[in-house]
Amino acid sequence: MLVSRKWLEEYLDLSKYSDDDLYNIFTAHVCEVELMYKTCGAENMTVAKVLTCEDIPDTHLHKCSVEVRPGEVTQIVCGAPNVSAGKLVIAANPGAILPGNFKIKASKIRGIESNGMLCSLQELGVEEKYVPEQYKNGIYLFERGDVKVGDNPLEYLGINDTIYELAVTSNRSDLLSIEGVLYDLAAAINQKFTKPLKEVKEEIENNTSIEVLTDNCYKYATRVIEGVTVSESPMWLKKKLVASGIRPINNVVDVTNYVLMLLGQPLHSFDKDKLGNKISVRQALDNELITTLDEQERKLTSDDIVITNGKDALCVAGVMGGLTTEVTNETKNVTLEAAYFDFLSIRKTSSRLGLKSESSSRFEHKIDYERVERALDYASVMIKELAGGMISNMKEVIKKELKTSSVSITTSKVNNYLGTNLTTDYLTDLFNRLSFEFKVNNDEFEINLPSRRMDLEPSFQDICEDVARMYGYDNIPTTIAEMSSRGGLTEKQKKIRTIRQFLSTVAFNEIVSYSLIKECDLYNYVFEEKAPIKPLMPLTDEHAVMRQSLLNGVVDAIQYNLARKNQNLALFEIGNVYYDGGKPEDNQSLHLAMALNGLYESSMWEGERKVSSFYVLKGLLDSLLTRLGVEVTYSPYDGIKSFHPGRTAEIKLHNERIGIIGELHPKFAKEHDVKGTIALEIDLTKIVEGQKKMKYHSINKFPSINRDLAIVVKDEVKASDIIELVKKTGRKYITKVEVFDVYKGENVLEDEKSIAFTMTFEDFTKTLESEEVDNEVKKILDKLTEKFNAKIRQ
Repeated sequence: MLVSRKWLEEYLDLSKYSDDDLYNIFTAHVCEVELMYKTCGAENMTVAKVLTCEDIPDTHLHKCSVEVRPGEVTQIVCGAPNVSAGKLVIAANPGAILPGNFKIKASKIRGIESNGMLCSLQELGVEEKYVPEQYKNGIYLFERGDVKVGDNPLEYLGINDTIYELAVTSNRSDLLSIEGVLYDLAAAINQKFTKPLKEVKEEIENNTSIEVLTDNCYKYATRVIEGVTVSESPMWLKKKLVASGIRPINNVVDVTNYVLMLLGQPLHSFDKDKLGNKISVRQALDNELITTLDEQERKLTSDDIVITNGKDALCVAGVMGGLTTEVTNETKNVTLEAAYFDFLSIRKTSSRLGLKSESSSRFEHKIDYERVERALDYASVMIKELAGGMISNMKEVIKKELKTSSVSITTSKVNNYLGTNLTTDYLTDLFNRLSFEFKVNNDEFEINLPSRRMDLEPSFQDICEDVARMYGYDNIPTTIAEMSSRGGLTEKQKKIRTIRQFLSTVAFNEIVSYSLIKECDLYNYVFEEKAPIKPLMPLTDEHAVMRQSLLNGVVDAIQYNLARKNQNLALFEIGNVYYDGGKPEDNQSLHLAMALNGLYESSMWEGERKVSSFYVLKGLLDSLLTRLGVEVTYSPYDGIKSFHPGRTAEIKLHNERIGIIGELHPKFAKEHDVKGTIALEIDLTKIVEGQKKMKYHSINKFPSINRDLAIVVKDEVKASDIIELVKKTGRKYITKVEVFDVYKGENVLEDEKSIAFTMTFEDFTKTLESEEVDNEVKKILDKLTEKFNAKIRQ
């Protein structure tokens, strides 16, 4: 919301407040100011009259004799094509500084003395879209007789203003109008302002019939102004609109935009002769077409509201008018509309059509239900004042009434909630400054919530928020909250922190990627294709669905870095993946993804190089899970096409699959420019939430005994199954089993392999004897022979 200081000064005395003072008041008591700027801060500018104008031979330049102040004539060289004798122009005299720090000084152009510059509006910082068409390629010429030589042109044009761009939050739609800003600003500086009102004198009969056929239009009102003369708006009106970021069009349309900015009520003007005498408000038909004022043909749906003449759609209600009933210079009779439409309906239409307007932005944040008629009256009188004509009576259809509510609050409740010591007298004064209607009994207030404040619910917290805002957040005492216990991390948070710390210490870099991805990439890395979650209005095809795997972002990050010659990568991400699980609590789960590419470790001095591989990544994962007190198993897996079928394993926890680890498929890696990438992804849910707190035991003070064993088994026997059986059989003493060799070759049949592993035996109560360990090894061998037909390698 762009707010002009000069517009505010028409209602409040701001003489003792500098621009910075107002900035601070807005920020502390109204809302945040995103930007404050001067429209044009140039000095030493005057309205000047061109006395003579001579062409300079062989150039496009003109030598002008210019009266810059009464009786003060100087010479200025100008290249504008529209400069001529007798014209009133804008002169930047020596010493003036134009936007862009352009300093004006006396100089010579083509050897001819020039003491200043005749200016275009663009050179004064006015945006191109606000410059009248006839002045876009030349200097500005004053055409009205209400300006004279020596006047300040910036004052006349209204471009010596200070603009405050307010960051209005979605709940404070009342601040989307000058009047709404005035209420809060007046309360903050303890002043009163006169509410904008105009009294209507009705002269003709409104013969328009109105029917409202949709429940999404709560109220619809019209007046007719007959015999208008459509022309250019006066300068005071145009400069207010330009300061508000609106392009002036003509006096009738400009009035509707002026009232929109002043009161926050969207209005629309129809050419009555094109509209006819009937207005029907209804839902649009599916695929119904309308050409809007921006000359774009738009296809509507039954979710949209349209204003019709009983047959054809003439306006997209609350969003933009139609071209067929546009007010032009030939318009003689105007039908003026003011309405209240359902905010959700307007929001959906505006978003679907990609059509944001000043009107739609107000409707979709709710407007003041009780301001509809006042805005219509105000605009009707303004049109009569600027364009002539006669005003009719108001015709109105009310489909649904919205009533205001009230709230009770006590001084003690405010003080307890805010931690203040405010008095009842202070709150009485404050509520008066805020223009609230209320009754007070002792320290209890009964407040009627004003219709203009759509953000206020009948709860004391909303009133306390207003009190705090006006009292000043900086004035509220700072106190330490009383707590019955000290805060701390949950077990889940501790484990996630452990994961981050461990991976950082082993040279991994954490990334954060988008949760929205391309729909075609959704199932690249998942076991099961679950129903996706899609945004209603995705911004681009690149961000069309919620991810179901973190590897989408991690692999993309690998690709991005490799494309920029950043090699030897180790990346990880912890985040949620999303799918339609039916219940809200089943729609997301926490995952960990890791990826390696290039060298994991390299020492030029020692000549050591550790290339990223399946086993490097698996070893890092095992070390991480050991720290978390988790033990997983691995099984070959070939069900995900993006992974290499012979170099991929599924990860299981208690025989339940929780993840995947492997090398990306060569074809997939080539297509995505991530050749040689090793990746994994696991579901952390059961690891960080389902696991109990880690238990600790003392270090064994008795020595351990190691035994190595090499057995020959069939190729299809998995090492993980052997380890599981060994641990189960020798669980009394075995504390660790590790495979250190797998061999195929001489003295081993083609369909067999040799697996060598080491076993660690310990007893926490005594020193183990060799005989006890030998008995355990014999039992283990017997079990391996029984289940896997294993035999000792000779």
